[in-house]
Amino acid sequence: MENTKETIIYQALTLFSKKGYEGVSMRDIANAVGIKASSLYNHFKSKQDIFDSIINEMSIRYEEAISSMEVPHGEISEVVSKYLDVSEQMLINLAKKMFLYFLKDDFASKFRKMLIIEQFKNNLVGEVFRNFFMDGPINFEKTLFGRMIEQGVFIQCDPYIMALHFYSPIFLLLNKYDGAPEEEKEALDILEDHIIQFSKLYH
Repeated sequence: MENTKETIIYQALTLFSKKGYEGVSMRDIANAVGIKASSLYNHFKSKQDIFDSIINEMSIRYEEAISSMEVPHGEISEVVSKYLDVSEQMLINLAKKMFLYFLKDDFASKFRKMLIIEQFKNNLVGEVFRNFFMDGPINFEKTLFGRMIEQGVFIQCDPYIMALHFYSPIFLLLNKYDGAPEEEKEALDILEDHIIQFSKLYH
């Protein structure tokens, strides 16, 4: 049963990433899984329940990904302490790993596309998109940079604007090079140059 649930989640995500949440019916999902539409309700109460499960699955996968990449995370004081020991090259390597994760990981890439497609049609989806790919990372970086400014690592400045300067180009590159695997090296080179220049501006 667990494998069937996982298959339903994956096939629903695949369909949502192509047609959007509103463009997919429970029957569409059942057909993609290869079961009767009525059988879906043995595993999920509704399409919304499937969508919520996709978000939960993405959150779990994201935590596993950043742990495997050894990206500092957890309590902000602990994260700040770890980042104090991160060299510019280590930061570049971490950024590249995270960039490639959201660009190339099958589940993460489809998750992002699903939210992009549906964000203006569904307020809930739009909120999830903003929290996951905009407000969440920007506010985290604002707090991180603010603490590092206090410790004299960065120059005195507005940490929110600093977070925008760091994150916005990365988000732009992710969308610009999505679906262009032949240009992956170019994207990574630009990402590296961005981090080097950012470091020069704020140190």
